[in-house]
Amino acid sequence: MQTETVTRLREGAPTGVDAFNQPIPGPDVPTDITGALVAPGGSSEILTDAGRVPVVTQTAVYFPGSWPDIAKGDRLRVRGVVYEVDGKPADWRSGGPGGLVVTLREAAG
Repeated sequence: MQTETVTRLREGAPTGVDAFNQPIPGPDVPTDITGALVAPGGSSEILTDAGRVPVVTQTAVYFPGSWPDIAKGDRLRVRGVVYEVDGKPADWRSGGPGGLVVTLREAAG
């Protein structure tokens, strides 16, 4: 199997606070991560408001034999598409080399 490189996007250090005293995130800090296996998932349409039908796409990224620093709140750029990390990445240890499994979600529309 051929692995891919994905890019982790993590919020940079806060640059100040807004009018509600909430931190203003700094620019994203990109980090390339090699050795990823991408398993595209399905898409579904969710009827929300009249005339609006967002499409939610899920995918999973496996890192066999490695546990890169990816956390809830990060985003990953995979094949040019930016996805949100959906939940906490899973520490996969049963069978084979083990590794990290990251579930991703993208909502468009």
